[in-house]
Amino acid sequence: MIFWISIAVVAVLFALRFWQLRGRESYASIGSIQEAEGKPIEVVAAATGDLESWTTLAGTVEGTFQYPVISTNSIAVIGVAKKEGDAVRPGDILIRLETTAPNPMLYSYPRSLAVYQDALADVERMRRLYQEGAISKQALDKAELALEVAKADLANARESTGLIATHAGVVTSVLVKEGEMANAYEPLMWIARTDSVRITFEAGSRQAMALRAGQKAVWRSTMNGDSGVGVLSKVDLSADPSSHLVRGEAIFPNAGGKLIPGILVSFEVLAGERRGIVKVPTGCLSEAQGVWRLFAVEEGEGGKLVGRLRKVEVGLMTTDEAEIKSGVNEGDRIVRFGQATLEDGDLVKIVRGGAAR
Repeated sequence: MIFWISIAVVAVLFALRFWQLRGRESYASIGSIQEAEGKPIEVVAAATGDLESWTTLAGTVEGTFQYPVISTNSIAVIGVAKKEGDAVRPGDILIRLETTAPNPMLYSYPRSLAVYQDALADVERMRRLYQEGAISKQALDKAELALEVAKADLANARESTGLIATHAGVVTSVLVKEGEMANAYEPLMWIARTDSVRITFEAGSRQAMALRAGQKAVWRSTMNGDSGVGVLSKVDLSADPSSHLVRGEAIFPNAGGKLIPGILVSFEVLAGERRGIVKVPTGCLSEAQGVWRLFAVEEGEGGKLVGRLRKVEVGLMTTDEAEIKSGVNEGDRIVRFGQATLEDGDLVKIVRGGAAR
């Protein structure tokens, strides 16, 4: 039994050794094939064209011009004439307030109207007397002044009871209801122009470094395909100390009213562009110690193809493509896949991106 067990162990050891030697021979054969015929690679031709770099931002839509409707007195609201979305013109009544005096220190509208009517009647009587020579010019001037004061008081009382639009626009929010108190100097309604809008945003450090006023901006809707082209109008020169974000604004025309004040919108800014430059796919590049490199395919001795390591100067770079400012010419064959196993001067065999050789 011991004899046969020993025979079996020796057989297993011989089989294991044979398998190991066979694996080495197979590995050596692959290496020798690549050494003779070249390492397989895929290439792409360096091309001349344009390159654009876009930065995606998000912000809140606001009217380019907006203002609040306020009351100078704390007084009850008796009517709201406009609702959100209504268009208004200068002079339109927006909110009606109580006409009686809210407190003893203020004149009510009826009282101001009565004082004005009395002053007007007094001036008309004084004018007739002056024409007849019955009173002096000084007395007439005094009556005229009293009328002007009464007129101003009436205007103030009217403005305190009927809040009107001072500029054309659209009602974007109503903050008070009928029967509620209108607190003095607090916004009761907001009016905004919406034929053009601004999108206010905050950008991180990397994004902010690529932004400057005047850059092209584009918004697109993924829901219905709507889009619009605007411009980056403002970028702050310093970041917020607490958030470390940089604020900015973009202006967009909005004749169709697609951008509604208050909504959050994503848009893109053209942060960089190059025209008529040599470019290659970004995946062709590698970086070592701050130097960009790539492999280009060149003809060696006997017409064989070799991979040459080149140092290049890179300009504008996007996720997909990179500008090559020096080190590569248009039409050069650049290794796109397979460069990880290459060393400078290795024989190569193109298996995709060009005729196999």
